[in-house]
Amino acid sequence: MKRLLLLIAALGLVLAGCGGSSSTAATVEGTDVTVDNVNGLFYEIDGEFTDEQFAGYLSTLIQWKAIEQRAEDELGFTATEEEIGAEVDSILLESGYEGDLDTFLSEQNVSEEGLGQYAKQLLIEDAVSDALIGSVEMPTIEDAQAEIDASPLEYTQVCASHILVGSEEEAQAVVTRLDAGEDFTVVAAEVSTDTGSGANGGSLGCTSPARYVPEFAEATMTAPIGEVTEPIESEFGFHVILVEDRTEATAEEVQSIMGDRALFDAVDQWLLDSIVNADVTVVAQYGTWQVDPSPQVVPPS
Repeated sequence: MKRLLLLIAALGLVLAGCGGSSSTAATVEGTDVTVDNVNGLFYEIDGEFTDEQFAGYLSTLIQWKAIEQRAEDELGFTATEEEIGAEVDSILLESGYEGDLDTFLSEQNVSEEGLGQYAKQLLIEDAVSDALIGSVEMPTIEDAQAEIDASPLEYTQVCASHILVGSEEEAQAVVTRLDAGEDFTVVAAEVSTDTGSGANGGSLGCTSPARYVPEFAEATMTAPIGEVTEPIESEFGFHVILVEDRTEATAEEVQSIMGDRALFDAVDQWLLDSIVNADVTVVAQYGTWQVDPSPQVVPPS
């Protein structure tokens, strides 16, 4: 469950600094967050932050500090250096990065300290998830089946191809050619106005029909597997569709998805409550702290 309110991608920018300073920019539950702490998120600094940029990164550190302190106070959780190092290794592995750490930090323009702080937040999320899992009400099989019945498109996976043309007459001509034995992929590459899928033989891959416009989605849900449809009109034109495979999720699978979602929401709420309820003060020259409509530092006017 790796989804923080603020992601490390926000740090991976070549931005300017506010100038080295140990002066306090904000306090969180009595703990100082300094200008150096903000600058220390970056691998390289050149010049000056705008007020808006500095306020954004200060907001990140305030949020992280509030979450960290609540985790320690309520859960007794403090990440060890070994755990943080292992999590950093996991981040590098999941990113697909194969070079050395220093090169990664340079390319992402994030400091080792900044990466370590992000890794610590991920570890806290896991600890919160473990703490809350027993208190989150999990859905029943009946709940899951009701969810499937209410949103069948969401819980179906369809592998389909199509040929898109501008008129019903053109679409009917396509159907005639296919019925006569011409290869679907060849006809798609030749006449489809959807040049992206056309270059791939008309293939749209496998996905939830909920991603498609309603007329197209409904057709993919009802078309016989392996048979070409009659022309289907949508806002994009006329489609001739071939569904290669269609798989519906089981109630057990949806129950698991719904359970993960419930836990995800509970953890997100815990994180947000940690930030909103924290005692935060921001030094006036750097902005003011607000929690409504979202917790952040508002830069000075």
